[in-house]
Amino acid sequence: MLRFSANYIFPVNGKPIRNGIVVLDSKNIVVDIVDPKGNEKEYESMEFHNGVIVPGFVNTHCHLELSHLKGKLKQTDGIASFVSQIRNLRRVETIEITDSINQAISILEKNGTVAIGDICNTNDSFNAKRKSDIYFHNFIELFGLNSSEAGKKMSSALKIFNSIYRTKGAKSLTPHSTYSISDELWRMINIELKKSSSIASIHYGESLQEYQILKNRTGQLAENFNALKFPINLPDCSNPFEVVERFIPRTSQTLFIHNTFSTREEVLQLINHFDDSFFVLCPSSNLFIEGKLPDLPMLIELGANLAIGTDSLASSDTLSVFDQVIILLNKFPEVSFTDAIKWATLNGAKALNIDSIYGSFEIGKSPGLNLITDFDFNTMKPTSKSRVKRLI
Repeated sequence: MLRFSANYIFPVNGKPIRNGIVVLDSKNIVVDIVDPKGNEKEYESMEFHNGVIVPGFVNTHCHLELSHLKGKLKQTDGIASFVSQIRNLRRVETIEITDSINQAISILEKNGTVAIGDICNTNDSFNAKRKSDIYFHNFIELFGLNSSEAGKKMSSALKIFNSIYRTKGAKSLTPHSTYSISDELWRMINIELKKSSSIASIHYGESLQEYQILKNRTGQLAENFNALKFPINLPDCSNPFEVVERFIPRTSQTLFIHNTFSTREEVLQLINHFDDSFFVLCPSSNLFIEGKLPDLPMLIELGANLAIGTDSLASSDTLSVFDQVIILLNKFPEVSFTDAIKWATLNGAKALNIDSIYGSFEIGKSPGLNLITDFDFNTMKPTSKSRVKRLI
């Protein structure tokens, strides 16, 4: 047996345990969580660490195949400019893409990430994923505004979907956003989602430009599409909620990504309409693309299921989930570390349907162990000096 103890253990599914002990078997499965209740004593094969121990992190939204774009994009004034830069920089040598993905996965492992919801437009990341112990839910993303090419887009996505094998995880087809899919392609996506009953993940409320193009087909996104001679065959919907309400089955477990500009009314509509909804926050990316964070107090007040992602190295200088937690705690000091760490672990695991294994210290689970050092025990929050070390 292996025993790990720290000043506090955060089991996530319960209150923090002072001088608690997590006991693991030889396969790193939790077999006991000990609360000494003031009667601390030495155990055989026990490691004590100064700091707090939390479960492995779940990165609920990432784009590993864009890792080669780290540091290459300029901070933007909205999604249209960001997407344009991505389009212009995407074509590079395969070796550069492969190396950057391998490096990104290595960093994710060292930072204590145990599971990732990863967006895939290609099969570039699959070989690297086969070598990793990280659990990957591969979201094969669909987009395209030309209705006449909808069948071709679906066939291409299915080809990528079927090329995934021997990776630790799951896969599903998913829509990109409310503003980048033609009515005909949406119809095909709707059929696939109904047939598969799999998790859906969609970029939602990320930019005001998204609302503008849906409302009256104007704004920077519309101008960019027109300049590229893309037909704007969007569904006859005037806002993002109308799109997802029409085309994503209400029974589909759905991850709404970003929510930077989602309003109170929208969030309530999404919570009430969908049987199982999660709102995934990507703080560093939101600040890079829009210079704004979602209305976190509003999301908390409405009881939204929150999870955390990093987005890609194209829009963030870090793939650390812990770094995202720090951003949120600094911006919203009223938020407790206990809540934030739940979003970074158990809620992410629930969002990816893997909470039977990951996300919390419970007997029978194998969630991984992370140590956070330089923790402020007076405020029960990490500090600017806090660092994460993967223990298991």
